[in-house]
Amino acid sequence: MSRTTVKVEKLTVTYNGKVALHEAHLELKAGSIIGLVGMNGSGKSTLFKAIMGFVPPIGGRVLIKGMPIKQAQKQNLVAYIPQSEDVDWNFPINVQDVVMMGRYGYMNLLRIPSIKDRQAVAESLAITNMNPFKYLQIGELSGGQKKRAFVARALAQKAEIILLDEPFAGVDIKTEKAIIELLLELREKGHTILISIHDLSSISTFCDDVVLINRTVLAYGPTREVFTEENIALTFEGMMPAKGVLNGR
Repeated sequence: MSRTTVKVEKLTVTYNGKVALHEAHLELKAGSIIGLVGMNGSGKSTLFKAIMGFVPPIGGRVLIKGMPIKQAQKQNLVAYIPQSEDVDWNFPINVQDVVMMGRYGYMNLLRIPSIKDRQAVAESLAITNMNPFKYLQIGELSGGQKKRAFVARALAQKAEIILLDEPFAGVDIKTEKAIIELLLELREKGHTILISIHDLSSISTFCDDVVLINRTVLAYGPTREVFTEENIALTFEGMMPAKGVLNGR
């Protein structure tokens, strides 16, 4: 049986006195891809940031491989790939240096890369097919290449758990399929991947489990059991999915 890598227990988070997430509970299994589904403002990004320790909860807790977040961070276990709009694409840094940022947790204060650091970056660039672009400024990349660059950074970090916030936003179908293929490869290597998805039609094609969220976790578990019309209507407050959504057509 797959072991739990992330456990969220009665997690409550507020922003400016308003509840963004209320007593959320879920468990993420190792070696699986989990789709995170909900409306805009439903708490998806809040959940990601809470798992990363970026926002403090007012109640509940997050355990990563049985450890508190700070302890897990010291072991570089979790990597977060934010939405594109959260990144300054004009920052003067090339792809290779972005990927090297994944190694900062292993370096001393001077951040001088070791041979091991350089090897980890080279391997990550190769896995994500980003070697040909490693000297380009990050903003020169296409939408799909930008996503792969940040996946490479997560791999260089040696993160076992990868959180992706809307990675398919702004990319074409061909690029989306390429990213999905990469995620499937990472799953086979044992990574746990939590990915927020706006396009419901692709979920059943590659997600092992699904988390449905609307300011709390409404349901989570195997896609074939949880990703139902009834649960989706509850998640989207009465709006039913378009025909073909549940079977990926």
